[in-house]
Amino acid sequence: LQNKLVDDALRIAGVFKIKLDFSHDSIKKVDSILDMIEMDYTSTKNTEGLDGIALQFAAYIITVIEKQFDKGEWKRDDPEFGKNTFPYVWHGKILYPFIWCKKRIEAGKQESIWSKYQSLVLKNTHSRA
Repeated sequence: LQNKLVDDALRIAGVFKIKLDFSHDSIKKVDSILDMIEMDYTSTKNTEGLDGIALQFAAYIITVIEKQFDKGEWKRDDPEFGKNTFPYVWHGKILYPFIWCKKRIEAGKQESIWSKYQSLVLKNTHSRA
């Protein structure tokens, strides 16, 4: 399922003429894509499909982590945040890329995916050579 979700994220990126390459820097491009989606959401207030988009880009973020570092465990539910919050357990931390993406779409630039990725993933870690 993760691969299908990532394929969908790559397709959406293509619609915006953005190429995602699974690098750390590509997370900045995810922010740009979600910014464009957020602008549409702000003007229409149409929430249809937003959870799906957030899940697709969460899968992309997780795939970047797994390609650059190593695998973790992606779950459906979280005891603290509830059902369908899709926590990702990695290096003893619980990351919430689905919630990051959903908040980014709903709240705008102040919910930067790149900032969260830098502080929660890149800080004190080194990618594979």
